Amino acid sequence: MPGGKLIHQTSDEYGTIEVVDYMDQLRAMHFGNKTQQSTSLLCNPYFLIHKYAQAMILPLCWLQAERVLVLGLGAGSIVKYLYQYHPDLKIDAIELRSTVIEVAHEYFMLPNADERLTIYNSSAEDWLKSDNKHKYDLIIVDLFLTGSGEKDITVDIAESLQGISARLNHKGVATFNHLGKNILTYPGFNEISKIFNLPLHSINIESINTILIASLSSIPTNISDSEFSKMSAISTLPYQQYFSDMRKIIS
Repeated sequence: MPGGKLIHQTSDEYGTIEVVDYMDQLRAMHFGNKTQQSTSLLCNPYFLIHKYAQAMILPLCWLQAERVLVLGLGAGSIVKYLYQYHPDLKIDAIELRSTVIEVAHEYFMLPNADERLTIYNSSAEDWLKSDNKHKYDLIIVDLFLTGSGEKDITVDIAESLQGISARLNHKGVATFNHLGKNILTYPGFNEISKIFNLPLHSINIESINTILIASLSSIPTNISDSEFSKMSAISTLPYQQYFSDMRKIIS
């Protein structure tokens, strides 16, 4: 791996899984290409490095959240952050690839399941059809596979959107990670715009990722500086900047 040291490599029916250390400071999970699917600081594995991931948890600034669902675990960057810095949250995480879960535990310090954290080895589609009846304040959708030509492909969740909506509480928010800057090309965007009839919002992350934010209730137009200060004090993430960058989507 250019610029890094390969410390572990394995594979499953979906492709290659690699663990790469960079400059003895960062550890990243790759799915057989250059894209860092998840990245951790070796000195602080709970810190959330990638900006797109930071933006996906922005709704915690206005939600009185008790339970979060993460669709797409990877090495567990978002799950670890939530587990470490939001100790009152209960977290459910869904991951299709059992080998990814094993690698996340062994190489990325993913916490073991307990009363706050449950990890399910399942496709998001199948799990959303299961008997789990929990309602969630925030659902984070970060689902990718690596296709032919080592290109990352966003998993089409159009058939699962009704299930996602049904799992949200009445003020719940769902955030979706899209590769690219044109959020209108996100698989399932038209279905999302029909299910969530309030204005959708997006945050562009350096023209690489775009975060789609869909809510069952109105998103606040203002949040007090003191509220941002409380959140930033937890982990120093620039929530106020992401909130300022959030735009209504006009399709």
